[in-house]
Amino acid sequence: MHSDPTDLIHRAQQGDRTAFEALYRAHAGRVYALCLRLTADRALAEERTQDAFVRAWERLATFRGESAFSSWLHRLTVNEVLLGRRAERRRATRRHERRSRGPRATRGR
Repeated sequence: MHSDPTDLIHRAQQGDRTAFEALYRAHAGRVYALCLRLTADRALAEERTQDAFVRAWERLATFRGESAFSSWLHRLTVNEVLLGRRAERRRATRRHERRSRGPRATRGR
């Protein structure tokens, strides 16, 4: 018998890891599919799926039930993917800047 999603959410908000695991099992496939569509990379989609569920656990108390849990999780997942992209762009920019500065610093010697 499946638990009521509202009951699972409430229990997970109270720190019940078993309830959160049930929510994870119910939503992991859709979250992964969303991450895969947004990243077009299986390994990165798996990583972002895990990131999304870690963030969901951390932010579960902010879920007020004004929308469906799946809608809240969808938005949270999109935000995690976008944050990951921004972080990767920042890392790439820093790497590029370090490489660009290296030769210039040695030219003046």
